[in-house]
Amino acid sequence: MNNDWAFLPMRSSTALLGDPAALHRRLAKDGYLWLEQVLDPTAVQAVRHDICNVLHHHGWIAGGDFLDDAVAIGRPVDEGHDEFAACYDDVQKLESFHCLAHHPSLTEVMRQVVGPTAFPHPLKVARLAFPSNYEVSTPPHQDYPNNQGSPNLTAAWIPMGDCPRELGALAVLRGSHNFGVLDLEIHPGPGNRQAVVTREMQEKLRWVTTDFRAGDVLLFTSHTVHAALHNATEFNMRLSVDFRYQPEGEPLTDLVLEPHFGRLNWTEIYAGWSSHDLRYYWADLDFAVVPFAGHAERAWDADTSTGLKAEMGGMQDDDVLTLTEDDWRTILTVEQRIAHRHQRRMQRLAELPTELPTERSDTTT
Repeated sequence: MNNDWAFLPMRSSTALLGDPAALHRRLAKDGYLWLEQVLDPTAVQAVRHDICNVLHHHGWIAGGDFLDDAVAIGRPVDEGHDEFAACYDDVQKLESFHCLAHHPSLTEVMRQVVGPTAFPHPLKVARLAFPSNYEVSTPPHQDYPNNQGSPNLTAAWIPMGDCPRELGALAVLRGSHNFGVLDLEIHPGPGNRQAVVTREMQEKLRWVTTDFRAGDVLLFTSHTVHAALHNATEFNMRLSVDFRYQPEGEPLTDLVLEPHFGRLNWTEIYAGWSSHDLRYYWADLDFAVVPFAGHAERAWDADTSTGLKAEMGGMQDDDVLTLTEDDWRTILTVEQRIAHRHQRRMQRLAELPTELPTERSDTTT
């Protein structure tokens, strides 16, 4: 599903670590920094293991010796499904997930890139991508429209394990940060919207990607267009996290001060934590809270039956999007394809010589 010939290889910036000025120049030129083995892979694998325990508890992946391989056994779900919400909220409660954003090695890198007062937003994102679920791969987008606040916002995308291109590695449109904030249009993937990449950008810029390893970190500006490649594997989920950093003394929106999706509050997040060190760590930091401007574009609303129902978001009632018979036929066809691919995957798994442990675990820890 991923045409490798369409991508140029990413340029590593690992050799620039320790030289903030050189990192700033590279980021200003390319819009991204690929930093290899910034984190101890064992620290990343530990967080992956915790996430996999949650996924197994909810029946998404096999357990036992296959747990950390994230072998999908459940039917793919996305952000528009109730089943997704229940599982994702349990991932959000993981102490190790939130603590990774404060890992000393990562903090040092972010201070070199963002500045000495760099801190991660309380809102932290986990991406849980099912195999062969192409229709809802993360589309091309910029982070600024969904976060706003500081123009110096810098994202850290971290794969939770080795992430070759076929597993759905991240790709960056090199130099796209120089084209301002792009228009948006609806998309059923994460974030529910995608950036409209102009003809000029398509002609001038190139997409870049690479095969990531556990411990790698990809940084990019809030205006850099990026997207996930399709998870073209048949069995394995792609797990990754997004942390966003900014300097103190600059604005942020109240949206980024709450847990992702806003279904939980911080009391619920912290209920099972063993340490108090990072609870409400932002309370004493210097920043100004500014209003979130909203979006004036069509967005995909959550439909708990299919996750693919389209409505208008951020617009007037008389601008509601009307789906034609052909539109609904397309949606139903997509659902049928997803169901067929899941059936085929389960048949293939049943043919394996080793039986996969599929019984749900009793705990998420």
